Amino acid sequence: MYTVPEQYSVRLHHCRPRFKNDREDVLLYMASEICLIGKKTKKEFASELLIAIKNFRGNGTKAVKTLNNWRTEITTLLGLVEFTNDGYCKPSRMAELLSEKQDLIEFFRFFCFKFQYPGGHLKPDRTLYLIAKGVKFKPVKYILKLLLEGNKITKKNFGLSKAEATHCIFNDLRVVRDQQAPTKTLDLIMKNRAQGVEYDCNGDVIRYAGDILDYMELANLVSYKLNGRYYIKTNEVEVINSFIDSNEYFPLYEPLYNLDTVSLEDIKHTQNEWFTYVNENLNETLFKSDIMQVLQEANDSVDQADSEFIESLLISIRKKQEIKGKVKTKEIGDVGESIAILHEQIRLTNLNREDLAKKVVKLPEMFSAGYDINSFEGISEIKRLIEVKTTISKNKININRFHMTPNEWGAAETFKDAYYIYRLMISSSGVNLFVIKNPVGQYKTDNLSMTPRNGVDITYSNDSGKLKELLI
Repeated sequence: MYTVPEQYSVRLHHCRPRFKNDREDVLLYMASEICLIGKKTKKEFASELLIAIKNFRGNGTKAVKTLNNWRTEITTLLGLVEFTNDGYCKPSRMAELLSEKQDLIEFFRFFCFKFQYPGGHLKPDRTLYLIAKGVKFKPVKYILKLLLEGNKITKKNFGLSKAEATHCIFNDLRVVRDQQAPTKTLDLIMKNRAQGVEYDCNGDVIRYAGDILDYMELANLVSYKLNGRYYIKTNEVEVINSFIDSNEYFPLYEPLYNLDTVSLEDIKHTQNEWFTYVNENLNETLFKSDIMQVLQEANDSVDQADSEFIESLLISIRKKQEIKGKVKTKEIGDVGESIAILHEQIRLTNLNREDLAKKVVKLPEMFSAGYDINSFEGISEIKRLIEVKTTISKNKININRFHMTPNEWGAAETFKDAYYIYRLMISSSGVNLFVIKNPVGQYKTDNLSMTPRNGVDITYSNDSGKLKELLI
């Protein structure tokens, strides 16, 4: 059984979400709820956040202690809330972006890029302990460097297990304090494999390194294989290089490493600034999802019938790119709208209205019409005005909400039955389309709920519309 030499042994840990199996659904829900709460005193914010957590599916009968644990994890580990020095809480920039853009891959990239040990996600006494130990470690950066070195040295895809990450990286001061070169750590891992050395794989032991590897998978930086190992996504070169090239650490900790004595108060003074730090200078251009890549992964993983459908979808979008050169694969809205246009053109063609299919167009943003696509019902030339709402994630999710701007809600109120929401859910598991006709009318008949927030937040159910077969 491998053990870290005693003089180098340390244990890194962090608070762990109680909602691990529903992480993506919970994050989309909580980002929206936190944005609805807005800026409040800490007491008011905590009270309203607790109510929102209790209202999430399955939480109605959970103990207050469990709900409070959720609240702590959401506000500290995941950076969805910022704290002001005058006693207020407010939605963080990451919460706002996730609520607005519905890009979960981007969110986890933001999280992974800033995550470090020590950090404000830990209790101050634990941060004090790690600084005293000299720990200064960005796990995602180190793991990516090690996996790249593994590919280079073995001349094949090199994978890392949770146990190897725990015992050879996270729990070893030579790595997390002394910045041991990844090649040396790789030598240790390869030697242990050659000798058949076992590791303590108890869940309590490997869970923290395992969490980070799972977050990296949700950020589309690595992929998990059935052999229990994680492999680097070599097609994400630019994103991965940004992690590897960054030498950024939380600046308020830096001077503390040089002090003879660091007090708990020194650490506490930095806590609020930590949450500001993890939400500033977010690289929205680089870290946003490439939807075409997610669709390609879906194509590679689903059964034959679904694979043929997704392949047809990819071909159609690529043709559109070649013809018009306007579909940006890192713009969720652009790809979502392209999918909706293709769907509409085929729907109208199937109704023997090829003449109308040719007239389906995306409206230029400068028009601010309150909807994205001008289409037709098909039986007649009655207009169908479509607003596309797209969510992108690594795994299939079941979130039932989206945001509408004041202009979009106003257009829905004006055009009534001619106004449609096309709700697209894109993940590595496939693409789903849910259609809501006349959202204002659905609200007035209690088939969906609406909450004002810089426009409106919509929460819908199966009664609000229909799940449609996507036509490609």
